[in-house]
Amino acid sequence: MKYGGYAGKLLRVNLTTGAVEQQDTMDYLPNWYGGRAMAARIAWDEIPPGTGAFDPANPLIILTGPLTGTAAPFSGRTTVSGVSAQGHPVEWYSRSSFGGHWGPELKHAGFDGVIVTGRAPKPVFLRIENRTCTVEDAGDLWGMGIYSSQKKIMERYGKDWRVFSIGPAGENKVRIAIAATETESASGQGGYGAVMGSKNLKAIAVHGTLPLEVAEPERFTEVCRLVLKEAHGSHGWPHTAKLDPYKVKRFGQRYQACTQGCGVKCYDARFYTTVPAVLQKGKTLSGQVDCIAGLFPGFEESFYNWNLGFEAGFEIGQIANDEGLNHWEILVGLIPWLRFLKNDGVLNRIDGMEIDLNSPEFWAFLLRGISRREGEFRSALAEGTVRASQILGIGKERLKELFPAWGYAGHWDGHGDRINYVFFPYWIVSALQWAMDTRDPISSAHGYGQNIMGWSRICSPELGLGWDRIKKVSANVYGSEICADPESGYRGKAFPVWWHGQRSVMKDSLTVGDQVFPRIYSLRTEDNFARAGNMDGPSFERHMFTSLTGIPWNDGDLEHASERVIQLERALLVRNWSRSRTDDESVIPYFEKTEQQTNPLIGKQVALNPEKFKKVMDEYYTLRGWDKGTGRPTVETLKKFDLRKEAEELGDKIVEKD
Repeated sequence: MKYGGYAGKLLRVNLTTGAVEQQDTMDYLPNWYGGRAMAARIAWDEIPPGTGAFDPANPLIILTGPLTGTAAPFSGRTTVSGVSAQGHPVEWYSRSSFGGHWGPELKHAGFDGVIVTGRAPKPVFLRIENRTCTVEDAGDLWGMGIYSSQKKIMERYGKDWRVFSIGPAGENKVRIAIAATETESASGQGGYGAVMGSKNLKAIAVHGTLPLEVAEPERFTEVCRLVLKEAHGSHGWPHTAKLDPYKVKRFGQRYQACTQGCGVKCYDARFYTTVPAVLQKGKTLSGQVDCIAGLFPGFEESFYNWNLGFEAGFEIGQIANDEGLNHWEILVGLIPWLRFLKNDGVLNRIDGMEIDLNSPEFWAFLLRGISRREGEFRSALAEGTVRASQILGIGKERLKELFPAWGYAGHWDGHGDRINYVFFPYWIVSALQWAMDTRDPISSAHGYGQNIMGWSRICSPELGLGWDRIKKVSANVYGSEICADPESGYRGKAFPVWWHGQRSVMKDSLTVGDQVFPRIYSLRTEDNFARAGNMDGPSFERHMFTSLTGIPWNDGDLEHASERVIQLERALLVRNWSRSRTDDESVIPYFEKTEQQTNPLIGKQVALNPEKFKKVMDEYYTLRGWDKGTGRPTVETLKKFDLRKEAEELGDKIVEKD
C-alpha cells in the first residue's frame, strides 16, 4: 500500500457464480478515501438504472475506513450501502452503518471492505481469514436468530471470530430487517438485512491477525492521545457517569461501548448479565441496551406510555435483536402508529390477538410474526409501516405524525420521535436535512440539533451554556451567530446543513462516531471552542487521517473530497431515480403540522412556513451548486468536483448554468 491505515484489498464475491476476487484498494484512493466515499464511487459505476433492492445485481457494499482498526479514538464503525429495501416511495441508493469489533477484524484480515453481488442457490455464509475467503454452506444456520448464528459459527471456528449476521427477518426479506454483530451493533436503517437475505447470505465471519501500517507513528499516536483526552465524556450530559445501584446489583448492569449520552437517561449504553426472563420462564438473559432500545419497557406519563417493566422490556428488546428487526422503526414508528389506530377505534386486534402494549406476550407475537411473515396483518407490517398502511388501507393520516419522509420514522426533528427536544428554529435545519437525504439524516441531525441542545441549559441544566455563549460557538464553527440564535427564525439555517453534510460523509468514510464528531464545542475550555494541542476541534478527524495515511491533505482538501461524495450521490439519484426538487419538497407537509415542540423562550409552538422554507432550500441549492428549479447538480458543479464523465452521462437531466 502507498498509504498507511488501509489493509490494501477489497473482497468481491459473486454469489451466483461463486467467484471470489480481490481488488486493490488503491484503485479508489485517495479521492474516494474510504467507507461512504468509496461506496459512492462503486455505486455509480456498478448500479444500473432500474436496479431494485432484491435484484441480484444490487451490490451489498460493506466498507471500513482508514481509521477503522487503528488506535484512533471513537473510530471503528463500518458502512453498509446499496439499494435500500426500506426506502419509500422508491427503493433507492442509501446507506447504514454499525459498530463493534467486526470492522476492525476485517481490516486485520487484510480487507478494507466486501462487495457482494448475485444470489446463492442455497443459504451460505462467507468465511474470511487473513487474505482468504471461502463461501460456506449455511443450511444449518438458516432459521436461526442473530445471537445463535454467531454462537454456532464461533463454536466451529473459535471465540475470537467476529460474525455479522441476519436473523429470520432478513431471511424472509422483511424490509425493516437489520444485520448485526455481537449484542447490539446493528446496521439498523435501510433494510440491508433483507438485502442479505435476498442473496441467501446468512452471515460474514471474519478473523484476522495481520498488522496495519501507520505513515507517521509518532505523530499519529500523539494526535490520538490529544483527541481522546479532549473528547472523552465531554458532551456534558450530567447523568452519563452514573449507573443505577439497584440495577447493578439486581441485573448486573455495567457500561458498554457508548461513551457519550444522547441526553435521555434511558438511552445510555448499558450491558446486563443477570436479567430474569419473563416469557422464557427459568432463563436468565444477558445483553446490551443501546440508544432507542431503552424505550422497550415503556414510560408512564410520556408518549411511550406502555408499561412492560424492565425485565419484560429487556427481553422483548433481545427478541427484536435476535429476530433481526429495526428497533427505531418498531419503537418510534410502528408501535405509536398501532397505538394511534387502537385509540382511534380503527384497530383492536392483529391476526386474532388483542393489541395490548402492556403485555409481553403481545409484543412477542407481533415481532416474531413480522419476522416470519405470519398472518395477513403482520405480513403487511413486514413491508414497513408506511407500505403496510397502503396495503391494509388504514392509518394514512396518522403516518403524517410519525414519518417525515422516505419510509423512515422521525428523528431529531422536533416532532416525530417526541423524545428529543429540538424546538423552533432548530428543527428548520432538521427539516432541510430530511429534505436532502435518502433516509433519516441521523448522523447530520446529531451533529447540529443534538449538539445545540447539548450546549443549552435546557437539556443540561448543570453544565449547559447560556445562549450568548452558544451564539459565539456558532460564529466560530459556522461563521455566524445567526446559525444558532434561538430568535433567528429561518435565517442562517442552510449553511449548517451544507457544513454538516460534509462532516457526515467524513464520519461514514474515515470512520468515526457521530456522537463525538465533529468536535464543535467543548466544556473544557474557557471560550468553549474545542481544541487539543495546536488542533481546532473541527480539524481533529483530518489530523488523525493524515498522520495515519500520509495523504497530505489540508482541511479544505478533506472538505472538498467529502463534498464530492455528496455530488456523486446526488448525480446517482438523478440518473437512476430522477431525483428532483419535487421529491425534496415532499417533506413539507410533515413539518407544517402544528404539534411541534414548544419553544421555551417564546412560549409557543411554530409550524413550518412553506414559502420561507423554500427560500432556505434555495440557499442550500446555491451552496451546493445545484439548480434551484430542479435541485440537480449543474454541469459546472460536477466539473468543479472532477466529475466530467458523470456530467456527460447525465446529459439532459442536468443543466448548464446561465
